[in-house]
This record gives sequence, structure tokens and C-alpha cells, in this order.
Amino acid sequence: MPAFGRTSGILLPLFSFRSATDFGIGDFGAVEASFGWMNAARQRVLMLLPLLPTLPSDSSPYATRSAFGLNPLFIDLSQVPCFSESGGFESLSAPDRERLVEARQSTRVRYDLVVPLKNSVLRSTFQRFDALHWQPKTPLAKQFLDYCEREAWWLSDFSLFAAISESQEHRAWWQWPEALRFRVPAALESERERLNDSVLFERWKQWIAESQWQQVRQQAKNRGILLCGDEPFIVGQDSADAWANPQLLRLDARLGVPPDEFSATGQDWGLPYFDFEAMQADGFRWLRTRASKNSAYFDLRRVDHAVGYFRQWIRDAQTPTGRFVPTEETRQRVLGRQLFQLLSEPAGIVAEDLGVIPDFVRQTLNELSIPGYRVLRWEKDDSVYRNPHQFPALSLVTTGSHDTETLREWWENCTSEDRQAVKRTYLEFRDLEVDSEFPGAIHRALLAAAENAGSSICILPWQDVLGTRDRINLPGSKADSNWAYRMEFAGDELLSRGETGAAARLLAQLTEAAGR
Repeated sequence: MPAFGRTSGILLPLFSFRSATDFGIGDFGAVEASFGWMNAARQRVLMLLPLLPTLPSDSSPYATRSAFGLNPLFIDLSQVPCFSESGGFESLSAPDRERLVEARQSTRVRYDLVVPLKNSVLRSTFQRFDALHWQPKTPLAKQFLDYCEREAWWLSDFSLFAAISESQEHRAWWQWPEALRFRVPAALESERERLNDSVLFERWKQWIAESQWQQVRQQAKNRGILLCGDEPFIVGQDSADAWANPQLLRLDARLGVPPDEFSATGQDWGLPYFDFEAMQADGFRWLRTRASKNSAYFDLRRVDHAVGYFRQWIRDAQTPTGRFVPTEETRQRVLGRQLFQLLSEPAGIVAEDLGVIPDFVRQTLNELSIPGYRVLRWEKDDSVYRNPHQFPALSLVTTGSHDTETLREWWENCTSEDRQAVKRTYLEFRDLEVDSEFPGAIHRALLAAAENAGSSICILPWQDVLGTRDRINLPGSKADSNWAYRMEFAGDELLSRGETGAAARLLAQLTEAAGR
């Protein structure tokens, strides 16, 4: 159990932040300004969605092409000397400046504008670094070299993978020429030499991103803010890890989830699955190094799809409707305990244990003192809501997640019977008239119910704090609005703006009253 005491925080994706110098997407330079708002609101935890490198064609932070490293789209170019030395934003062509203005003014992340523009500027900035620092081997180049040597254990494979992928027009790695697909050493060395500039570019982006993220970590520490990362269960098929470790991340079946009350056939995620037996042969080295690397980025980690470490639901040609591995409950229990002990060694974790979860999963997590999730609207027995004040301390309470409808949407759309059931259980509703109207007293009471819960950790999605209807993601859809939510104001404006300033004052009152 993380030793933070009763703590409250905010869930907000990094891509949602704003600043005067961003490229239409939140970046590492935009985070610090929000810490003033968090301090005023008495919020100690900033929970983010995954920061990992993503697929070029997919905006989802869970469409990861590596289990290690950071997404270069989050680099704050205004802090990169070679960009500002070359004229900064003024050096952009007139069409690019127009695209930048359009992207910045947009109410959502315009990936169609942001991705090509930012990638182009990153490359030209690297070329300037190469000309000014690499060939002369300046002290800055030495810092870069030191980073490459220190991180070679993962960066060597990732940088080569990304460079080859680009040269292959982003075809999936199993569609590459056979020698590259099967990692024939001579072929890899030949490609590394042929694509040397591209390989260096990929390493440079990771160096810049890591340097900036470590600055954010120090800024957060200076303001008393804890950073919580999101650790996806597994990476994508077309990833450096699946390419480099096909015996560990298997592609001969597809990962998903079994049938439940929401889907009679379950879900087929089309992702590789872990061969935990093969991993055990070297002491789960891959999992250990991933946990260790993520612990160097965050104070707390949210481990996604916790049940997957006990049992995986996979589909293949032999079992197209799916099966569990391992099949026996006894082996599932032993495996989950072993893996969660391993995952929690480097730093504190919370387990995302939502969905269809066997009782033995939560029992094991409790025995290991690992908090699980309590989502207010889902904590009920038939039509009777559970009293949040009675939630166990060993849990994380929240009003929703990045995949759920917002608190406001839920309240306005739920049945009158549900609203009355909330009123009968939640002490914060004792003197309220309950109807579908959300703003005001109802909004305050629902936030108070979360803050007053017995759970040691309370995390509130930013949209629920503001009481808006803006979603982060609608699962199963491909809408442009998914993974594209942007704050209305930059971080340094939040306290001076009416709505967000009032939200800070309200949250401070509720948090203090709840003893957080």
C-alpha cells in the first residue's frame, strides 16, 4: 500500500494540457503551470494516461509501439535549444504557421495537423543538433551519447525498429523482408548502418523527452505533487517488443476478454498475449525491467487489466471463441500472486480491477496490500448502492475513468430510481431534492461522496471536477473526439478563470473536510 495517507488527486491526460507554446497538443512544458491550481485545490496526485510511444496511425495512448520510452509528441519544442536558436516558431514556413495556429485554437487535439507538423519540426531540429553538436562532439553531444549507452538495453532495439518501420512505410514488422522479420544479425547490422541518421533521430527524440520528463518530475516534487502513471497490460502487435521478443509476446493467438453482461461474445482486442511460462525461464526479466523503468518515471503506477496477470483470455484457430490460460484456478492464483509481488517491488502500485473479476483476484491484491478500484456508480448490490464511507482504506475511489461517460452524463441519463437509490445511501444527499438537474448541489454532493469515502486514495477525472460532458474516449468507436480532449485554458490561467478557479475552491473545501 503506498504510504501517502489519505490523498486526493486529478486524472487528466497529458495530451489535454494547454500552454502558449504548445503545438496543439499537451506537452511536458505545459504541466508545471497546473501545479499551482492543484496546490490551491489541495490535490496531491496527478494521474496520467500512458506516456509511451504510440503507433503512427492511432491516437490512442494504449496503442503502444514500445513498453519503454516516451511519446515524442509530448516534447516541448520551445525548450529545445536547437529549435529556439534556429528562430523557433518564426522559422516555420507560412503554411506551417497557419496549421499551428489552427491546431492551437482547436477545442480538441487535431492529430491530422499536429502529427505531421510536429514530426517535421522535430526532424529539422535534430538536423540542426546534428550539424552543430554531433559532428564536433560538443559537451551536449556527449550527454546524448551517455544517454544512449545507459539506455541501450531497450533503446537499441526500439530505435532500429522505429527507423526500419519508417523506411518500410510503416508496414507491420511481420510484413518486412524475411531477414528483418526474423532478426538475422547481419541484416540488422546492415540496416542499422544504412539507416544510421534515422536511428540516431529516434534516440535523440527519446533523450529529449526523457530529459524534459525528469524536469517535470522535479517540478512536481518541488510542489508536493505525486505523479501517477498508467502501465498498459501489454503492447501492440506492431511493436518493438513483439518484434524483439516473439517468444514472450506471442502472436499465435489474440488477447481479449471473455463474454460478460455487456457482450455475449466478449472482446477480441487483437493484441499479443504474454507467455508467462517462457518469461519465467529468465526470472521474468522483461516484466522486471519494465516495472523498474516505469518506477523511474512515476511515484505511483496504475497497473492496467490486473486480472490479466492471473489469467488471459485468448482466441486462436483451435479455440475461436476463446479460452483462459492458465486453465486451472489454482495455477491462476499462484501466477497472479507471483507477478503482482514482482510488479510492486520497485514502487507503489494500484491495480485496475474493473470488469469481470474473480473473487480470488481481489483477495490476492488485498493480501499483498495493493489497492483496487471503487467506481461510485458501479458499487452497488442489485439496486442498492454501497455506502462510500464504508469503502476499505485499501482502495482507490473515483467517479469514473477515461472510458466511462462523465459524472454529469451518468446523473442526467440514469433512472429516477437510481437517483433515489443514491439519495437513500449517500449521506451527502440527506437534505437534497433529487432530480435530473446536475449543476450545483448535486454536483457538489457527488464529489463530496468520493472525497469522504473510506478509500485512502481519491482520484477525480478533470471533467467530473468541472461538471462537464466532455469524454476522453468512447470505447468501440473511431470518432475524432476520442483521445482528443483539451482543457479550455492554459495551466497558468486556471486560478484566474471563473469556472476553474471556483472548482479549485470547491475541491479544496471538500478535500479538507474529508481529511485528505
